[in-house]
Amino acid sequence: MSDACAHRQVGRFCPDCGKDLRPEPIDRRAVVDELVGNWWEKGVLQTLLGLFIRPGVLIRRYIERDRDILVKAVPYIAVALALNYALRARFLPGSTKTDLSVIEMLQNEPLIIPLLSAAISALVLHFIFYRGASAGLFGTMVMRLYVLAQATLLALFADLVMQIFLADRSIGRNLARLTLGLGFTIFAVRQFYAGEGRGGWIRAVAAVICGELALILFVYMPAAMIEQAGLLD
Repeated sequence: MSDACAHRQVGRFCPDCGKDLRPEPIDRRAVVDELVGNWWEKGVLQTLLGLFIRPGVLIRRYIERDRDILVKAVPYIAVALALNYALRARFLPGSTKTDLSVIEMLQNEPLIIPLLSAAISALVLHFIFYRGASAGLFGTMVMRLYVLAQATLLALFADLVMQIFLADRSIGRNLARLTLGLGFTIFAVRQFYAGEGRGGWIRAVAAVICGELALILFVYMPAAMIEQAGLLD
C-alpha cells in the first residue's frame, strides 16, 4: 500500500494498492472482530498461558530470535493493566475508591506505579545484579513489562477468588498480591537469566527484592514524607 497511490474507486478495494476504500463503521462488533483478528488469532492465548508456565524462556526467545512467539509487549501490558482496572472497578469497587492516604492511592494506582515499578526493577537488574547480561537494558525492560502483565493478572485473579470465598479480605488480598507478585517475578527472572553467571535462585530473589525496596525508597518514602509534612493540604 502506497501513500502516492491515487486509490481508483473500482469496487470496495483499490486495484492498485489494495486499500479498503469503504471501511466498516467502528462499533462494538468491529472492535470485537479486530480484537479477535489481531490478538486471539495472533497468539494471545499462547502468550497468556506460555508466560505463566515458562516466562523467562519465552521472553528470552522473543528478544533474541523469534518476535512472533509472543504478542508485542507494549499492547500486551496496556491491555493487562486496562483489564485489571476495569474488572476491579466492576467487581472490587473498594480497590478504586479515592478517600485514601497517599500511600494507599499509590498502591492502588493502576498505571503509573506498575510501570514505574517495572522500570526501577529493570534498572536494578541490569546495572547491579546482572551487569553484562546478553539481553541488555532494553531487553531487560521488555522482560519486566511482560512479567508485570502476568503478575497483574495473577493478583487480579487472586482478588476475584478472595472476593468470593473470604469474609475478611484486606489482609488476605495484600498477602496474596505480595506472594503471587514476588513469587512469579522471581520465577521469571530466574528463568530469564538462567546460565548467566552464578547465584541462581538466591541471586534472583535478591534482585527482585532489591527492586521492590528501591521502589519503596524512591517513591513511597518521599510520598509519605510529603503527606506527613502536609504539603498536599
